Amino acid sequence: MARSKKTPAAAPPATGFTAPPADGGLSIDRLAQAFAAMMGAADPHAAPEPETEVVNVDASPDLDDAADPDAACRVSPLTILEALLFVGLPGGRPISSRTVAGLMRGVRPQEIDDLAAQLRQRYRADNCPYEVAAKDDGWVMRLRPEFARFGNVLEAKARLVRLDAQALDVLAAVAWNEPVPRDKLVEFGCDAGPAVLRQLVRRGLLELVHEEGSEPCYRTTPKFLEVFKLDSLADLPAPNDPPA
Repeated sequence: MARSKKTPAAAPPATGFTAPPADGGLSIDRLAQAFAAMMGAADPHAAPEPETEVVNVDASPDLDDAADPDAACRVSPLTILEALLFVGLPGGRPISSRTVAGLMRGVRPQEIDDLAAQLRQRYRADNCPYEVAAKDDGWVMRLRPEFARFGNVLEAKARLVRLDAQALDVLAAVAWNEPVPRDKLVEFGCDAGPAVLRQLVRRGLLELVHEEGSEPCYRTTPKFLEVFKLDSLADLPAPNDPPA
């Protein structure tokens, strides 16, 4: 009689960490990832990331990006024109639109005229004590007529010049004998030091003229005539005349 073969007994199901995950459960790898995320650490089983090249980035602010596009002091053709008019030209001469346009790239003289008119309207609307006005072939910034008297007071004070005896001696020697080299002043009875001469040049009463082929000489200036109320040096009295 044939003997039947016995079927091997099934292995008992694994338990604990060796048991397979239940349906919907997490594997050991996924648990490690979840735990690492909770602790704010990197996944210990993750493959290391490839090294990348280190790039140095300038952290300083970009002034162009940081600037407020609506700021009143933003550099533009309008503010450049305003600055030029504020500084002005010597003697209050007007600044022509062509001159201003030549200082800016891609701006035409007609646009400068439009910008000047825009500034004039703004100053009027703000009731400013100054105005932009058309003069001759250009534009000037000046005080409004009702405020001009205050400027005249300042100009009158600026024209006051205090001169000591040494300075007056230098002016007299130059005015009667100009042009005068500095070394020749002593021959005219003037022994003023270099500081006095520099002061008179700085105040605009004398100028040092450099002519080719000769040594520098001192001359009087138009301001000298203005201060002493002379039309020209011909109005000076003779050196030997007694004082009036």
